[in-house]
Formats: sequence, structure tokens, C-alpha cells
Amino acid sequence: MCVPAEHEEPAAGRPAEIGSVTLRKVTLRLIPFLFLLYIVAWLDRVNVGFAGLQMNADLGFSSAAFGFGSGVFFLGYCLFEVPSNLVLHRVGARRWISRIMISWGAISVAMLFVRTTHTFYVLRFLLGAAEAGFFPGVVYYLSHWYPDGQRARAIAAFMTAVPVSGLIGGPLSGALLTLNGLFGVAGWQWLFLMEGVPAILLGVIVLIYLTDRPETADWLSSAEKDWLVSRLAAERSLRHGVPVGIFAALINPTIWQLGIIFLFAAIGFYGYSFWAPLVVKSLTGSSDVNVGIILGAISAATIILMALNSAHSDRTDERPWHVAVPLLVMAAGFFGCALLSEPKLAVLSLALIPIGHCAGYGPFWSMPSRFLAGAPAAAGIALVVTIANVGGFIGPTIIGAMKDRFGTDGPAFMLLGGCAIVAALLAMTLGRVAVLRRTQPSNLN
Repeated sequence: MCVPAEHEEPAAGRPAEIGSVTLRKVTLRLIPFLFLLYIVAWLDRVNVGFAGLQMNADLGFSSAAFGFGSGVFFLGYCLFEVPSNLVLHRVGARRWISRIMISWGAISVAMLFVRTTHTFYVLRFLLGAAEAGFFPGVVYYLSHWYPDGQRARAIAAFMTAVPVSGLIGGPLSGALLTLNGLFGVAGWQWLFLMEGVPAILLGVIVLIYLTDRPETADWLSSAEKDWLVSRLAAERSLRHGVPVGIFAALINPTIWQLGIIFLFAAIGFYGYSFWAPLVVKSLTGSSDVNVGIILGAISAATIILMALNSAHSDRTDERPWHVAVPLLVMAAGFFGCALLSEPKLAVLSLALIPIGHCAGYGPFWSMPSRFLAGAPAAAGIALVVTIANVGGFIGPTIIGAMKDRFGTDGPAFMLLGGCAIVAALLAMTLGRVAVLRRTQPSNLN
């Protein structure tokens, strides 16, 4: 239970001090909780990869059937992303994020009843549809709590859940698979059950814990609420020439440019995410445990670089180059993996892929809310995610098909490196978005 802050009137008359205290309270209240939600979301999205180690043999699924079932998640996700975020704007983040989590948790648990490929396909599609709106919804939600100058760091802190889930997801899923046969339940069924239930429980907690808007936050003092509300209102009033309708946001060229940038980046990242364990094992000949340790170390480095790049982006008030340069690092990682034959150097190159992709998250996702607000912002952010998640189909498929064709990962990595370069070049042209910030208020006063 959080104690109301009405009697904590900090430094009345000193906006900079009030601002610092307010943002610190907002961060401590929201970011750790949202971070936990995203870890659970990411685990429920990708745990099918670990489940397949046993499920495919138990149910007689072919590789093609398993691959299609894994990928059909993104079809449901993409189809319902924009509608879900528009509903969130209408009914409020607290209720809609709660609905998202409870429904995806229930569907994840239902995966333990899969017996046929058709059931597998339907449940994976429904899981994508249920989870749709969570990530763009949180990004949109944070735009109601953080001024532009602090938003990149907040989003990056939330999104470090992706590499952190890599740190804990492998060992956790592996441990759950060892329960195979306990009480007559298969290990892969335990996996879906134990990783789905937390989403349901957290969905209930969301209803109690989250606050939709600063105006209704009883954990902020009146002075803190006034500062935050007025600061965000001042920034919104300075967004000149912004489309005011949802349709205008959906056809906005910059929104589509952001979506295409993230699409090309996501092609590479999803390709890496699904194939990294196999690539590391083939390069090093390590045991499964050591492969997990290597990938865990890469995730730890990714977390550090995400924080540093986002903090520098906020400090310098610059976004496009803080997205483009990491994408070039990502491209260098793909090229290094393709061209270097020495295993240690190739693994170091592999590490550059998630570091480059994830380091730009905070600056990238702070941009849509700089020139869109309200329902158009909700629709625009969701559209960017929808376009980008097509990469969930393309990236892994490219690596698999080209590896079968050429007998090596090299050509696929060269192609994915080229995709990262295209994304970086497009990001370099986003200067117009950054200019919108120049006329807005300074950081805290």
C-alpha cells in the first residue's frame, strides 16, 4: 500500500526541485512494475521455443508445423495491435493492460492442452491477439507521465526487460522442463502452466496498482501533480502542424518511416533471437549450459549499453543519431559473424547484434509522442509496432532458408546486416522529429 503524498509539499516555488522529486516518484512507482510485466510478456511469447524441445516429439509435430505455429503468433499480434491501443486510449491503461495480461496468461496456460496442430495454430494466433497492444500501450502510457527530455530513459528502463528475460528465461524454462512426468504432466505442459499463471495474477494486481493519469495519482502531492500536468500540457501545446485525427496519424509519413526503420531492424533481431543458441553452439562447441552463460553475458552487456545510450540521448536532446549509430553497430555484428572464422571473434561480433538493436530502443520509442498526442499517438505507436513485427516472420525464415540453400549462416548474416544498414540510413533522415523538441521547455523548469 502506497502512502498518499498530500502532506509532502516539496520546495514550493522551486519548479526544478519539484520536478526532480516528482519524476523520481513516478519512476519508482511505475518502471519496476512495468518492467516485471514485460518480462512475463516476453517469456510467454518465446517459451514455445523451449517447449518444442519436448512437445514436438510428444505430439509428432513436424518442423514445418512447429515453425508455422510459432510464427502465426505475429499474425494475431499485428492484426489487433492498432485496435487494441485505440481501446486503451478510450478506456484507460489500467483496465486495458489488466485485460491484456489476464487473457494472454489464460491462453498461455491453455497451451498445455494442445494435442493437434490445428489447436496449436489457433492458440498461438489467439496469444498474439491477446498480447497485442501491451507494448505500444505501455509506451503510450509513459507519454502521460514523462516529459520529452526524460522519456527515452524511462522507455529504455522498461525495455531492458527484453535482455533481462534472456538472462532468466533460459535457465527457468530449462528447469521447468525437468519436471517432465511429475504427476503425469509433461515438462512442456509444466512450462506453459508455470509461466502463464503469473500473467493472470499480475493482471489482477494491475487493476489495483496502476494509475491512469497524473491528475488522479494519490501518491503525488498536489504541487507535484500540478507541475507534471502543466509541464506535459505545455509540451503538447507546442506541437505545431500535428495531425489531429486518427486516420491522419495512420497515414503520417514519419510514422511509416519509423515503422519501416524498426521493421528492417527487427528482421535482424528476430533472426538473431531464434538462432543465437544454435550459432553459439556451432561456433564454440560449448555445452548447452555454457551456451546459456555466453548468451547471458551478452544480455548483461546489452542492458548496460541500453542505459548509457538512452541517458546520453536525453542529456544531449538528440534522437535520430542515437538510433542510427547503434544500428550500424548491429550491422557490423552481422558482417563480423559472416566473415570471421576465429570462434571468439565471431562470438564477440554476435554480441554486437542485440547490443546495437536494443541500445536504440529508448531514443526510438520516445519519438512518436513528440509529434502526436492523444488517440493519434495511440494509433501511431501501435502502427509502428505492427509494421515492425512483420520481422517476426521474415528474420528467422531468411536464416533457415538460406542456411539450407548454402549450408552456412554467412550469406544470411550478410543479408541481415544489409537490413540493419537500411534501417540506420533511414534513421539518419529523422532530424525533423528532433527539431520539434527545440522550442519546448528545458528539462525541469
